[in-house]
Amino acid sequence: MIISRPNVAAQKIEAIGYERLRIYFLSRRDQPGRTFRTGTTYRDIIQLYECDARLRELAFEAVGRFELAFRNVISEALSDRFGSHPYYNRTAFKDAKAHNQALSQVIQTFDKSKDERAKHYRQTYDPPALPPIWTFKEFLTFGGAARLYASLNGPLRTDVARAFGVPRLPIFESWVLCFVDLRNICAHHDRLFNRRFQKQLQHLPREGIPAAANNTLKAHLECLDHALAAVGEQSGSVAKAQRLMNLQKYAAVSPAEAGF
Repeated sequence: MIISRPNVAAQKIEAIGYERLRIYFLSRRDQPGRTFRTGTTYRDIIQLYECDARLRELAFEAVGRFELAFRNVISEALSDRFGSHPYYNRTAFKDAKAHNQALSQVIQTFDKSKDERAKHYRQTYDPPALPPIWTFKEFLTFGGAARLYASLNGPLRTDVARAFGVPRLPIFESWVLCFVDLRNICAHHDRLFNRRFQKQLQHLPREGIPAAANNTLKAHLECLDHALAAVGEQSGSVAKAQRLMNLQKYAAVSPAEAGF
């Protein structure tokens, strides 16, 4: 590998960590443990790493917008049908077991929350012991919102799915689980580079989404764009990612290894 400034390269590796860069180094070897491809430069490796970081930021922003919309739509669906405190209404949930589990989740989430709004409610209101759904939703993590959604009855889940432009529950439920995984990967600064996601997005036939292979980053961004557009949020994350990869400073990155 061509390293024009070894001292600078060594400092960069120390700052980032060799194990973090290792996957990018391996991608430029003909076989693991063999020599680098002819003409490979250290700057190529840094381009791969930096482009991956930019794609991660872009994906995190898109999935974060979906998370906020998802919590809001769940809150609206519940409050429209069951009022301010739907957690106490058994018919809002699939069955008695799902209701008990959801109520336990709500109580634990609220009791453990250190959010100032939660503290204010605990100090000011009693009864009811729990805040209204439109306040409580702010204390949910994305994973918590996904679990609450999964516990709801069929009509409620269908209302939420349709709000995001997905008429069939199995498809939307697969999207939510995939989006949660994508969010966690981005939040923990894990790599998207050369990643094939284990959970795969189900296909929405009428719209032809995702068009890309359903275990790729592009497929995730296509589904996010569709879901956000349905609730009036123009994301354009696929176009943003493509523009990013077209930049000259990321010329070393191939679309396939970026998940496109």
